[in-house]
Amino acid sequence: MPRRRIRTEPIETTESGHLTEFLYDDFENDETIICAAHAGRVEPGTGELAIELATRLPAASCWATFGFDDEVGAYERWHPVSKSFDPDGYPLLDVVADRGFETVVSIHGLGDDEVLVGGRVARDAKRAVADRFDDALSIPARPVSDGEYGGTHPENFVNWLAADGAGLQVELGGTAREAESEAALDVLEEVVRTD
Repeated sequence: MPRRRIRTEPIETTESGHLTEFLYDDFENDETIICAAHAGRVEPGTGELAIELATRLPAASCWATFGFDDEVGAYERWHPVSKSFDPDGYPLLDVVADRGFETVVSIHGLGDDEVLVGGRVARDAKRAVADRFDDALSIPARPVSDGEYGGTHPENFVNWLAADGAGLQVELGGTAREAESEAALDVLEEVVRTD
């Protein structure tokens, strides 16, 4: 297997902040990709979790964007909805866009202190992942299939990156991204390795 490398690309710079794209990849892998489209100060902790998870796995890539803005606020400036990510605007996403990954996991931050498991993967799979989080963390976890956090839209990047059109979107509350991040990583690693 070729060695994985890190690449970054500046996407946009303003007077008070910037958005940078990140890719950890061997430029051949089509097994697993871990994503954090709203990393940096947009949804704090998500980028670090995605990178850590990808480095724990023998054949995984990681794609993320890291947004920072001290004046407007990173969330306000750099938080497009997940179905609006297009490879034309993100050159490193374009590098992996056509591979058809077997497993796609997208890590997001959630304001409420709970875990929501969505995406277009089967309901049984979402329930099983939510149960693992529920057992491992002190905050509740539940599957979602609709609404703002359902992640089921076919244009959501977590789904179109997947060969079968069904990715796993995980919304993590603050406890899962901070105090219990190691336990959250253990759950995600187990999920990917047994997928």
